[in-house]
Amino acid sequence: MCQFITKKKTIRDFIYNLYCLHNIKEHEVLFVDGGSTDKTKEILDELSYFGYSYHLSDKKGRANQMNYGAKIAKGDILWFIHCDSVLQKDVIAKVLACPTEVGCLKIKFYPNSFPMWVNSLVSNMRASITNLAFGDQAIFLSKKVFEEVGGYKDMPLMEDYKLSEDLSALSYKITVIDSPITTSTRRYKNHTVKKQCGRCNNTKKMYRRGVPVEELARMYKDIR
Repeated sequence: MCQFITKKKTIRDFIYNLYCLHNIKEHEVLFVDGGSTDKTKEILDELSYFGYSYHLSDKKGRANQMNYGAKIAKGDILWFIHCDSVLQKDVIAKVLACPTEVGCLKIKFYPNSFPMWVNSLVSNMRASITNLAFGDQAIFLSKKVFEEVGGYKDMPLMEDYKLSEDLSALSYKITVIDSPITTSTRRYKNHTVKKQCGRCNNTKKMYRRGVPVEELARMYKDIR
């Protein structure tokens, strides 16, 4: 499923990429809107002949969007994808062949640069070694496991981190499959890579120290 809010600039290209994936039409595709205020819905209506379904989340917030999509999804495997991503054509077969019930993709960034290459390398190593995956890596897991951990917690930030913690607590291994997902460097637009990575790492440290996520969300919004 694809969660989004106000993605007019990227949604069209994302849909074209999505429907180039091998065997995509054999699977259910849901777009879950968190309350877009631009023309994203109009674009989705225009391209609805591809066969996906559009849903408006009953609550705002990315965690609530994903939980809503998971609740109405009919499949046995849930796959959460951001709408500014680019996927490889053979990724579905690799997701289905994952040896564990939980996994994610290897992240890449565009436009690419040496600092962003290092950033992606560290992100992929973090997921493999520490069992912590983030939303940009397109987390997938069985619906059974998702329900067992209680889904995404209703948090304004760090919901992916918390999901990874919950999965680890129940001894579920996150497998990083060998298929890159390319995502935008938009969050680095107004900051150097070093500074933005430092701020993100500081946010994670503060979360681990117990700083309320509401306070972290306000700080994170200010620096993006």
